[in-house]
Amino acid sequence: MRIIFLIILVFTSYSFSNNAIPVKTWDLDNYGENAPIKLIGKLFFIHQYYLDLAFGRVNDYLCLFRNTEYQNFSNLEDGVGYEAILDNNACENGEANLPWLVVSKQATTSDNLVMEISTPNNVADARLKLTLEEETTLANPYGVLTLDYKYVSMGNVPRLGPVNTPLYNTTYRSSVLENNQVKYEAAVFIDKAILTPNIDAEQESYFFGTKILHTQNLGGHGTVTEFDFRPSNSPFLNATPGFFPNGYTKAYPDGNPFIITTTNFAYNDNVVKYETHAGYTGQKVQIYNADTSSLETPLANEELCVSRTGSWEYVPAIRYGVFDSSGNRISFVTSNPQTDFQTADYNYVTTNTLWDGKIKIFSSGWLGNALQCKKIADGTHFGNGLCPGTSMLDIPNPTVRIVRINGEDYQNFPLFDIPEGTVLTVDQTGAEYYVRHLGVAKVYPAKPQGDTDCNSLTIQASMDTPDHKFFNYPNVVSPRTGAVLVNKLNTTTDLFSYSKGLKYTKNGDADNDGIPNYLDAFPEDATKSLDADHDFIDDSEDTNANGTTPFLQDWTNHKHLEKAIYSNYLKQPQN
Repeated sequence: MRIIFLIILVFTSYSFSNNAIPVKTWDLDNYGENAPIKLIGKLFFIHQYYLDLAFGRVNDYLCLFRNTEYQNFSNLEDGVGYEAILDNNACENGEANLPWLVVSKQATTSDNLVMEISTPNNVADARLKLTLEEETTLANPYGVLTLDYKYVSMGNVPRLGPVNTPLYNTTYRSSVLENNQVKYEAAVFIDKAILTPNIDAEQESYFFGTKILHTQNLGGHGTVTEFDFRPSNSPFLNATPGFFPNGYTKAYPDGNPFIITTTNFAYNDNVVKYETHAGYTGQKVQIYNADTSSLETPLANEELCVSRTGSWEYVPAIRYGVFDSSGNRISFVTSNPQTDFQTADYNYVTTNTLWDGKIKIFSSGWLGNALQCKKIADGTHFGNGLCPGTSMLDIPNPTVRIVRINGEDYQNFPLFDIPEGTVLTVDQTGAEYYVRHLGVAKVYPAKPQGDTDCNSLTIQASMDTPDHKFFNYPNVVSPRTGAVLVNKLNTTTDLFSYSKGLKYTKNGDADNDGIPNYLDAFPEDATKSLDADHDFIDDSEDTNANGTTPFLQDWTNHKHLEKAIYSNYLKQPQN
């Protein structure tokens, strides 16, 4: 049996936690399993997000595959899989912790390991497929594999669009070239609706293409290209840069992207060095030098470098979940963040001059306190407010610009994280709102200027990256399954009451109905056993519109294979 290892190239981490503040809490057991307050998953990402995109989230998905305990349940009957409840947060995967349906096949130990995962959900449907040809090694941390992840709307949430609206699509592929280099490529499509609660599907989307060439036992270099598409029917219609031509189109994949960026990087065992430039102007990201009160020159100083180990974490202001007493996201949305917001008193002791003792509530996903200049290396504070050379009026926002102080890099971050489970009492209405963390960002330590490891690396010219035709569309069908055979959760790790460690033996028969647990969808009820569409209703009683037919994703109208992705941009930076 081939063993799934994590790709050892990607970052490793530790985290800092802010001092715990006593807060009022709600008993979440009072809410049903489909209540949004419990059902919405948590996203994990890297603060230096171009690098997150470059190295991909493949590690998170491999973590899920590995935790299915596939070694014990491979090669079941044809068309038969098993149910596994995985700790998605532990794998930094943004799904809610619902049961995954798993099929694992490997004919012999020398054959490819093929795994398929699907998940029943009334909001969005996820399908994953892994084909593992060679395991990862120290020499080749990417292995030889193909991994696909497809995510579409189920049509039950209006803002996510009708059934089979694409929300997320990715393909990762690694291979060994004739010169013994390893080539790793990835394509990723993301609809912004799954990142932002106040935007509808098909209003804004992102496409990322990545290519990495890795020299075994040494390191490598690569390129990641970002396209931000905002189609003509989006609320961003009038927010267009002046250099767009008259009559341009905006739609993915062949329209003019609103934003294009290219990031080139090089890495070794210890650090990643990178540089980003804009696709329309060729301008590099600029750094403000607080020591000279000017933008950095020469251009070489605009290269950034981070350690691959030892991260600290924070919750971005727009990555909270704010829920009312019914367990739903609040409906309030600011019309003007400068003047239109709700407030709640909050006790936090600080010398920061921007903190006024109030949490500002802008929407169901946006909470503000104050900004604080922090060292990217370790999160330590500089001064009592904003970084030098920045202001609240900075465009696009005051958290973007990097400020160099005494050879170290700083940025503006939220002053503190509002703890998960906090109940805020709104000053204006007296309503109580429950706070969840729906997005956690890892910050990888910026290395100081002159770092030896960083100076040893040379960033190379941009490479061509995969386009939308790189995607695979595997036909992953939900299998027949029975009882939960794998459960990685308990009362301390998950919001869901049915997830608290309950699992069954494969060949046992808990309800003595003559049907082994792995085939019995109702292992505690001898009168029921079949649930082909995984809706928790026995097939003999299922009167839903779709009957007992399992859901099948349909990408027919969303592949766009007849179109070429937009290419009229500057792939190399302009000095």
